[in-house]
Amino acid sequence: LEAASDEEPICVAVWRGRDWQIAVLVMGLVFLTLILVFQDWLTRHQILLLYVRDGYLVFTLLFIGWYALAQLSVINVLTFMHAATHDFQWESFLIDPILFILWSFVAVTLLLWGRGVYCGWLCPFGALQELTFQLARRLKLPFWEMPQVVHERLWALKYIILIALFG
Repeated sequence: LEAASDEEPICVAVWRGRDWQIAVLVMGLVFLTLILVFQDWLTRHQILLLYVRDGYLVFTLLFIGWYALAQLSVINVLTFMHAATHDFQWESFLIDPILFILWSFVAVTLLLWGRGVYCGWLCPFGALQELTFQLARRLKLPFWEMPQVVHERLWALKYIILIALFG
């Protein structure tokens, strides 16, 4: 019984086992923070902005999405809400360090900038969509643009679905 109490929690062992992944993610988030802080300067240099943005999208897709498997979703938000209203335990959130760090970063940027930076920079699915779209435009593939009125209706619908999920 005493030996079991001396063992470290499993989340600590998981964090130790993924230390280099954590270091790469933290360096990527520091770089993203610098991008956001110096965005006014960066937008004056369009070519540099294009390379920086596309490079970061590749990082998001390959490292965050495909390697670290850290796709945040509404399920994570619902899990947090459920834990907050029931038996909250930090261990359940600390078991995946990459997801925990990403959620923490998104929460902090939401407080500091008034909006999260996830959808435009840290979402692997969004990065895949944007890079695929850029490739399609370079290949001059035809595309169809949705009418603005349909876009506005669908934009409102996503929030109705989100409210229904929380209900």
